[in-house]
Amino acid sequence: MESSCHEDEMEEEEQWTAVLPRNKCSPKSAPALRTKENKSNCQLPHRISEEVDTTEEMKRRGQTLTVQGIEMFEQGQYSQAVDRFTEAIHCDPKDHRFYGNRSYCYWCLEQYSSALADAQKSIQLAPNWPKGYFRKGSALMGLKRYSEAEKAMEQVLKLDQDCKEASSKLLTSRVLQLMELGFEERQSKVLLEKFTTVQAVIAASEAQVVKHTSLQDQSGKCRSLWVGNITFEVTEKDLVDLFKTFGEIESIKVLYERYCAFINFKNANMAAKALVKLQGVELGNSKLVMRYPDRWMQQTLPSTERTSAAGTQQSSAVPGFRRRAPVNGDECYYWRTTGCFYGDKCRFKHIPEQYGRDKKLCQP
Repeated sequence: MESSCHEDEMEEEEQWTAVLPRNKCSPKSAPALRTKENKSNCQLPHRISEEVDTTEEMKRRGQTLTVQGIEMFEQGQYSQAVDRFTEAIHCDPKDHRFYGNRSYCYWCLEQYSSALADAQKSIQLAPNWPKGYFRKGSALMGLKRYSEAEKAMEQVLKLDQDCKEASSKLLTSRVLQLMELGFEERQSKVLLEKFTTVQAVIAASEAQVVKHTSLQDQSGKCRSLWVGNITFEVTEKDLVDLFKTFGEIESIKVLYERYCAFINFKNANMAAKALVKLQGVELGNSKLVMRYPDRWMQQTLPSTERTSAAGTQQSSAVPGFRRRAPVNGDECYYWRTTGCFYGDKCRFKHIPEQYGRDKKLCQP
């Protein structure tokens, strides 16, 4: 097998020849008259040879099990492959490749803690093996420990600078770190192209300007929500406690005179999740209705798709979204399924007890 750290590559066992120890009691050195003690001592080399033979037999058994494990892995039988590599480890617990192979199987099974443990063991046995660090970094990414994964991938590239998979995962680990800090994916990639490391991006004043853009981020999506049915019973703290579970909130503005509020998230993905999950949630004895703000809709929709009259909507704010005919005469189709983006501005009826009634299992 090649020595590069390709992600889809398993390590096969090499063949090698064992060197047996010389018989210390050779005929030339043996005395003419042997006592019982001498005879006993002369059996010692023979016992050592048997032990070596047994060790080599176990190693050969490990090789066979490795081949079987690789075949099962290639067939997608990851659990069975784990069993084979486990047996191989019992045969030869000092072979770092067995742990590397089993780590990859665990990674495919999304058992990231086990994958990490095996990767660390392979590194312990072979500190200069690039693939051990690659397996470690992959497992850490599965555990969402992105800063640690970044260090592991950097180590891979120190040992094998041509490993393209490690370069790719190194970038991914840095992007994910920035996304956790509130940057969008596209923003993160652009900033990393300029500043290279996460630390450099965070320190750059330019990055903070990019992070705090208007309602629309660089992905073209909206990171703010209009929330209706806000009564005087609902405090700003109530809104923070409700919405913060979907991500970091940048600001909240409550307009009691208009019975609404604006929630500004750090990025658009957070806003999108909250829009789906909290539509119709009861707060302050009323059910919330949510959509993207009008000003974002007016900025992003083509003129033919904007609101032509108060309370009349020609199409949806979501690309690819087509307006469906009302049901039961004048009930809103989306209110009864996934939730209506237009809230109280929808021209069709939103009957509270019918919310989500026709929602299918495959719908979010």
